[in-house]
Amino acid sequence: MNNQEPKDRRPFTTAGQKLDEVLGETVRRVEDETRQLINYINDEVVPLVRQHSTKGLRIASDKLKDLADYMESAKQQKDQ
Repeated sequence: MNNQEPKDRRPFTTAGQKLDEVLGETVRRVEDETRQLINYINDEVVPLVRQHSTKGLRIASDKLKDLADYMESAKQQKDQ
């Protein structure tokens, strides 16, 4: 049986409420920080990655063209 008076349990109830408040605020802050991080990535990082990826693809394309030209030239010299 529970021999405790209701007011004896009050510190535990108060502690639980305080913990809920602290955790609730922490969760809200984490959610806000996560939103800010996602916005930063979308607004700042992704455009730079796309820009540099395009530049990288163009450089790779030029190098592949040079390699194809070299291979054709070497084959023609071998055939002569």
